[in-house]
Amino acid sequence: MPTLDIRITSMYPPGQQGGTRAYASATIDGCFAVRGIKIVEGGRDGLFVSMPSRKTQDGYKEVCFPVTAEFREQLHGAVLDGYQQAITMAQTLPEPQQAAPEQAAPGQQMTGM
Repeated sequence: MPTLDIRITSMYPPGQQGGTRAYASATIDGCFAVRGIKIVEGGRDGLFVSMPSRKTQDGYKEVCFPVTAEFREQLHGAVLDGYQQAITMAQTLPEPQQAAPEQAAPGQQMTGM
């Protein structure tokens, strides 16, 4: 089986981008990259992976896709695992603190411009 390097490039909270939860990139065996892989909320089936596609007169056609069922399972599993890891990391990171407004030292006055 080929080695896969999965990177989650963007994540969206539910409801912000329709059903899209994240975008991912996959590098296969260090020599072929696929960008624009979507992780989509699929209703009763949960999350699924959508390969890059383009719109045609007959609907949407995938631009690139796994040829075998075995590799499709490996790729989709790796993308969903990468997404779950990204969610876990995002939840464990401390929230950024907002900078406190500048305060004048005692006895000094702040001037506006």
